[in-house]
Amino acid sequence: MSEHDTPVRGEYTRPPMQRGVDPQRMNWLWQLILQATDLKPDEVRAALNAIGVAATDKRLASWAVSDRDENYFPLTIAELERNLRAVVAVKQKRAEAATQPPAPTPADPAA
Repeated sequence: MSEHDTPVRGEYTRPPMQRGVDPQRMNWLWQLILQATDLKPDEVRAALNAIGVAATDKRLASWAVSDRDENYFPLTIAELERNLRAVVAVKQKRAEAATQPPAPTPADPAA
């Protein structure tokens, strides 16, 4: 079977919900995204700073702790989207910079 053949199991079906989804408490989804993408908190902070959002150590840490931890602060779906869009924007800028030819250096007038 080639990689483009239909799997034997049949059509894609939606997986069952593993938990209730509260748009005001998306920390668990954010953690899955970080794990799946190998994003580091410092990379997220840099991306947020690049779009003018200050991200403190305390805020970054609050996304990674259990909801029973005293440092827990819920991440909303709007924040999660903002974080992802910031990271995507930084990656796009890096990709564009990598494809741009280097700027010519001015000739030395003393030469």
